[in-house]
Amino acid sequence: MANVSVIAKPYAKAAFEFANEHNAIEQWSNELGAFAGIVETDAVANIIASPMLSQSEIVATVKDQLNQKFANFLSLIAKNKKLELLPSIALQFENIKNAQSNNKFANVTLAYKASAELLENIKLSLEKKFGCSIELDVKIDESLIGGAIIRVGDTVIDDSVSGRLEKMKNILLS
Repeated sequence: MANVSVIAKPYAKAAFEFANEHNAIEQWSNELGAFAGIVETDAVANIIASPMLSQSEIVATVKDQLNQKFANFLSLIAKNKKLELLPSIALQFENIKNAQSNNKFANVTLAYKASAELLENIKLSLEKKFGCSIELDVKIDESLIGGAIIRVGDTVIDDSVSGRLEKMKNILLS
């Protein structure tokens, strides 16, 4: 089976182009994000996977409460039996949006809760390194022991204590 992001990308690109044409990028971003969150819940995922209702019937139940253009987009996705791709479509949409506005998204995993000053320093350093505006998504993972793991696009910066210990272990065992 093809990679989910490969299948989702044309939908996201079409949605972005339409939203951009109609000056509705933020509205579509919010709607895609909301529906992606709904689709990720176990209850809705089970309904989508169930043969009892078609995906088009599922969308028809909420269609009247949505912006007509967005409802049509959801209907197209449902007709192609791809509702489960909404989280990936939303992510791809955000990636396109960020690329257009020269923004990048950084996932920062820290071993402990950091001060606002430290987070601002990380943000400024990343903006200098990547030459664009950076948005941080910070998570805590105590198993890192100390330091941080930062992911920006395809770039991973592992400056965690556990990462360093793993590298040292690999060097010693080779």
